[in-house]
Amino acid sequence: MVASQVPTFGRVHIVMDPDDTDEENYQRMQDVFPPDPNGIVKFYTSLATAYAATESNNNDVLLLDANSSHVLTTGLAVTNNRVNFIGMDGGDRFLQQGAKVQTTDAAAVAYTMKNTGTRNSFRNIKFIMNDTDAAALNVVQDGSEGALYKNCSFVFGVADNLGGTTAHEFLAGTDSATFIDCTFGNDTLLTSAARSVFEIDQVTASQEFKSNILRNCYFQISSSSASAYFVGLAAAGDILFTNTFDRCNFMASIDSAGGIALTLAVKTPNGTTKGTLYFSNCAAFGVTNFGTNGTNNDNLQVYGANNASGTDFVGLAPVAT
Repeated sequence: MVASQVPTFGRVHIVMDPDDTDEENYQRMQDVFPPDPNGIVKFYTSLATAYAATESNNNDVLLLDANSSHVLTTGLAVTNNRVNFIGMDGGDRFLQQGAKVQTTDAAAVAYTMKNTGTRNSFRNIKFIMNDTDAAALNVVQDGSEGALYKNCSFVFGVADNLGGTTAHEFLAGTDSATFIDCTFGNDTLLTSAARSVFEIDQVTASQEFKSNILRNCYFQISSSSASAYFVGLAAAGDILFTNTFDRCNFMASIDSAGGIALTLAVKTPNGTTKGTLYFSNCAAFGVTNFGTNGTNNDNLQVYGANNASGTDFVGLAPVAT
């Protein structure tokens, strides 16, 4: 099963929820994965402990049980290289992945996970920021090189900080990352401030968001503020080279909980010249304009079929004829 997902020579570590000792799967994994002849443990009940046992550049694999949440008492700082995290839920989900990684309440941490390693991969995992502390502003921060995220989602579990402009599901300072079939944000908690879901910013010092590809990803929000948006750029100098969003959808929920239409889907600072954001065959829903070049959208290009009015790349209600 592992080889079909990540064909590596690294060690395999099993991570189970300590609350599931009564389940057959827990007992079976414990029997199948005893310590190896060198005394190296392969069965864990803590994701933090299992990650600490990985060896950088060894292509080690962490298999996460997909029945429960893997709770962190502090943010998981992933600094090792070439470590592969896999949620064992069968894969292919955009939402509600079976393997959940989340923080405890009042942990007072800035992120659930921060990845700064090289060529780490994450599959089939739902990352949740479940902390009500004012410091809990990001679900994931990434300042890595060559990362892969496939079938992952990134959400806040509580709305305590969604009334501030500095809360973002994903803080992106990635170099040459690949995002496939991922979902950023949700439509179940109400945002009430001009914040972005996916914020481009430096996470590793002097490393811009550069040469990244996001394919078939979804960006969601429910906001009572029309000034919220999906993709933002913290500063003109935080981007470099080309960055492509291929067949992505940006969806603002217009709902009875208070969600209204947004003004823009994407915002970049005036004077952005170092790099570009390219949107290929993307669409925005519940949004007035995808972007407005020259006004907070420098170095933004969109390709695809515009809507029936011929004015923008946003969805429109059907008109009776």
